[in-house]
Amino acid sequence: MHWVSHRVSAVSVCVLVLGVSLGSQQPAQLRPLQTLPLTQLDDRAASPELDDRIFSVSFAQPQPIQDALLLVMRGTNLSVAPAPGVTGVFTGELKHVTVRQALNIMLPPLGLTYSVDGAVVRVFRRALDTRIFDLNYASLERVGGTTVRGGDASSASVTTTTKGDVFTELTAGVRALLSEQATFNIDRKAGLLQVTDTSERLDRISTYLDAVQDRVHRQAQIDVRFVEVVLNDEKAHGVDWTALATQMSEPPGAPTVTRPTLTGMRVTNVARLLTLLEAQGIVTTLSNPRLIAMNNEPALLKTDAMTLAVTPQISSDSSLTLGVSPIIKLPAAGESDLLVRVADGETLVVTGFGFDRETRERKAVGASGGWFGRSTVVTRKRVELIILLTPRILPGVMAQ
Repeated sequence: MHWVSHRVSAVSVCVLVLGVSLGSQQPAQLRPLQTLPLTQLDDRAASPELDDRIFSVSFAQPQPIQDALLLVMRGTNLSVAPAPGVTGVFTGELKHVTVRQALNIMLPPLGLTYSVDGAVVRVFRRALDTRIFDLNYASLERVGGTTVRGGDASSASVTTTTKGDVFTELTAGVRALLSEQATFNIDRKAGLLQVTDTSERLDRISTYLDAVQDRVHRQAQIDVRFVEVVLNDEKAHGVDWTALATQMSEPPGAPTVTRPTLTGMRVTNVARLLTLLEAQGIVTTLSNPRLIAMNNEPALLKTDAMTLAVTPQISSDSSLTLGVSPIIKLPAAGESDLLVRVADGETLVVTGFGFDRETRERKAVGASGGWFGRSTVVTRKRVELIILLTPRILPGVMAQ
């Protein structure tokens, strides 16, 4: 008596070979071990029935998966046995594939898998797994708004409303990745997501959450400089940006990048910009605040003379798209709304806020060295307000 073990599917099949000598008293002799027929398949190793036969089949219309499997098995020695609850449809064209390749293409999207038991391919639903994911986000719904109006005869009004809830958006994103039999729950207070689904779907959700976390947690530091330029030329309508851009493009020493835009320019050398502005007038820095903003979240700045909303969108290539909404209240109302792309550390120059300023000064009036009284002299100066925005991506937030 001799035992031979041969692996079939996920279990071992033992073949008992008996050597019997009929009509003889001689001891039984072992017969040579016969090669197992092709119907004895091993789904963990190469198999002629699963891997050698190449075929093509097309399902132009949605086909019930059970009917599609029968067509795939046609012409083989294999039988297919779908388990109860195996449902779904398949549409597509399979060209020059093996049976194993066809099964691996058709079944996973439906949450199905298979095993081979002898000549029978058993199809059943994948076992569901449960994973718990950390959600490191603030559990709040952020709603903000600001309205600014200018005074006197002219006025400007801008109302900005922002609303964001990352948990609501995550719920929609996760739900779109789940299979029909999946369940999930988001615990806002604990910052946890529990999902029960197939391992393939869970891997997709993990990839999605990693991408969301990378983008949501990006931050930018935005240095703001509010500059006033009182022009020397009383007849000038504003800063001569054409001349200044030409001078910026030919600085002494290393070249400085400058990109003229409709409302200003983008520069990398702020010190040189201010020096060139001083050639056209008296330059005064009115304020120099600093903002920290999360990715795609607005940061608001309010002073007596200005309200500024900046929303950065931080890209993976270390560039930023800035949504900028400045409102100038005094002494003349003005507003602007920009969407500009800048590099990390580059300075955006926002212009277009100009007004006339009158100064009154009493001076002595005399003739032939005598003095006869005082008169009021009115002087008009052209003033331009400039906003300089320098965003810098904070280190560590672009690691992933």
